[in-house]
Amino acid sequence: MIKRSVGLVVAACGLLLTACLPADAAPPSALPQRLKVSGAQVLDPQGHPIVLRGYNWGQWGTVQPEDGADNAAAGANSVRIPLRWWGEWKEDVDSRDPDAPGHIDPAHLALLDQTIARAVDKHLWVTLFVDSDYGQGAGGRPDNFWSNPAMKQQFVEVWQFLAHRYRTVPYMGAYEILPEPKPIGVDDDGVRAFYDSIIPVIRRIDARIPVIVGPNDNYNLKHLPGAHTTIDPNVIYTGNYFIFDNTLSRIPDILDFRQRFDAPVWINQVGIPSGNPDSRAKARSVLGAFAENDIGWAWWTYRISGSNPDTHGIYYLSPDGWVVKPEWLKLVNSFL
Repeated sequence: MIKRSVGLVVAACGLLLTACLPADAAPPSALPQRLKVSGAQVLDPQGHPIVLRGYNWGQWGTVQPEDGADNAAAGANSVRIPLRWWGEWKEDVDSRDPDAPGHIDPAHLALLDQTIARAVDKHLWVTLFVDSDYGQGAGGRPDNFWSNPAMKQQFVEVWQFLAHRYRTVPYMGAYEILPEPKPIGVDDDGVRAFYDSIIPVIRRIDARIPVIVGPNDNYNLKHLPGAHTTIDPNVIYTGNYFIFDNTLSRIPDILDFRQRFDAPVWINQVGIPSGNPDSRAKARSVLGAFAENDIGWAWWTYRISGSNPDTHGIYYLSPDGWVVKPEWLKLVNSFL
């Protein structure tokens, strides 16, 4: 089903994005407004503080035409969107094509264009992340962006391509360079140096868009201080907050980092499997703490391609189509 959806968007995508996608170059007067980091806050284009809250559209190929409008109507102001590149996932979602422009398969790129267009059309600030199970060193894979210079260079060229492509697209909120790094034998300084090497690549193309970086050890918030960079001030910091028994144990890590470095923290993934004991109570506790402390977040996830209603996801996919979990939709929407 997901393979088929990728193919179907190719013909339609050009029409959909006629008004959205940039030419190769644009004068400064044509550039859209962007978010900006100021101390520990993110500011909207009018200079007002904005706390980014919304959903992950994290399962590739699952986004439906109504999702942008539904998210915005619920109160979301942002959405996190993936490009899966160089990895091995449950579905055939690897977008890498070393011979294509930007090293991205054209059908996958068309679907990415369509997904972004559905968000920006409803004025949702888009966080675009490029995921790579192989490149980040997931599962102890030794061949990664730290150990394979040729693959790192391809990854750099992916970001060059994407930054050019979306330079004049409105409501591009931030570029999350590489989620959940866990390279073998690389410490926090090494992970930070990796991000520091790619931030200037993006800056040479789009000098204004915030970039997002996170800590070593799969975005472990305990490692957050090690992610702090001095190479660029327009940086948002992130980490995972999958909800376990000690539901609020990581809130101090976020607040301590924010105060110590005067820098914003936004949680790229917060979530809990629906079938876990006391899952809704735990979710309310965490989302309530985020609200109390002005911590932005993206819920994992909006739609999940699996058929098990007890895992993550506000919607799951049954043999008869998408099924909503109404109690979860109400709960998460109440914190947007």
